[in-house]
Amino acid sequence: MSRKTRTITALCLILCMLFTGCTKDKNKATEQPTETPTPTAELSPTPTPEPESEVEHMTLKDRYKDVFKVGVALNNTTLKNKDYMDIVKEQFNSFTFENEMKPDSLLNKTATQKGYPDTNTEPVLQFISIQNGLSIAQQNGFGVRGHTLCWYSQTPRWFFTVDYSDSGELCDRETMIARLESYIKQVMEFCQTEYPGVVYAWDVVNEAVDPGSGDANGIRREKNNWYATIGPDFIDYAFAFARKYSDGTAKLYYNDYNCYDKMSTIIKALKSVQEAGNIDGIGMQCHFGTMDSMRDRAYKAAKYFTSNGYCVQITELDIGSKTRAEGIEKLQAIRYKELFYYVEQGVKAGEINLDSITVWGLYDDASWRTGENPLLYKRAVGKLEKKPAWYGAMQDPAIEIPQN
Repeated sequence: MSRKTRTITALCLILCMLFTGCTKDKNKATEQPTETPTPTAELSPTPTPEPESEVEHMTLKDRYKDVFKVGVALNNTTLKNKDYMDIVKEQFNSFTFENEMKPDSLLNKTATQKGYPDTNTEPVLQFISIQNGLSIAQQNGFGVRGHTLCWYSQTPRWFFTVDYSDSGELCDRETMIARLESYIKQVMEFCQTEYPGVVYAWDVVNEAVDPGSGDANGIRREKNNWYATIGPDFIDYAFAFARKYSDGTAKLYYNDYNCYDKMSTIIKALKSVQEAGNIDGIGMQCHFGTMDSMRDRAYKAAKYFTSNGYCVQITELDIGSKTRAEGIEKLQAIRYKELFYYVEQGVKAGEINLDSITVWGLYDDASWRTGENPLLYKRAVGKLEKKPAWYGAMQDPAIEIPQN
């Protein structure tokens, strides 16, 4: 092959290699993944946010500030939880000790037994269980309901025996009347001296009326050591002592459950107490269910007691359900709205003389009816969350009361 021919062949090979390389680079470039924009018509629509409730940024205590106090039952565990107490301080202006102010929490068994017979009519009390809560109330402007001074339950049997022994003989009437007076005097004077003005209502006697197992007048006899030692007039004595030692800043209440079902019996049992001027009001506990009529069970009873000359408080409100059926939280919200609506309208119309409503617990897991989820809040991922029931209690316009 001539030199000229070899030169031409080499040039052709070089041109072919250059052409092929460019083509590969071009093809390689077109093989790179690219972001292909999705046509506008195929984009998922942005979900429309739920409209914010009209009451979202309001609080229970502000919603009803011109009508009545809104309270909550608290135990010492909740009182020591800052996150929970932030909600309590935001939403409520009253609270009740769930158990810490009951006799079995305040009576000092060891000191009382050790001091006998000097303590025969002067039982020894201890107040450590309520000091923190009363201090919180005093510092933050809460009113406290004193619950409870005289109750057949959660009052230990040893308190009623001759020598304060667990299985001793029940003491005589005069001794027990003296012990009742001493107990009421010590509790009321401690609160009034150390925390003046904090306790605005006392449940002087709790759950003393039980027509099904009571005496001829419906006074509870079964498992009631107050009745066994003093007799049916233990109610009169309790209120007389409470009035005697009150500084006049707190109202004196009789407190009971199922009031709607024993209204006339309660009025009859309290007649002599009222005539003596030793009682101000009746506390209705209101442990209801989602199938109950709030008008029949709350409004009508409150109106009835008002017509008989009493102040009224709803003292232990919860509305529970034993079923987890679909829509149960919505129904619960409706019931809460009905109760607050009927009561508020009754107060504004002058038909009900009521100055506070207390929800019996802050959140479902802390309720004595835990399995029925009866309260306004529930625990979710370590924090408390408002339930539809809260919006019901706020009378959220979005929650409609069915027309009967």
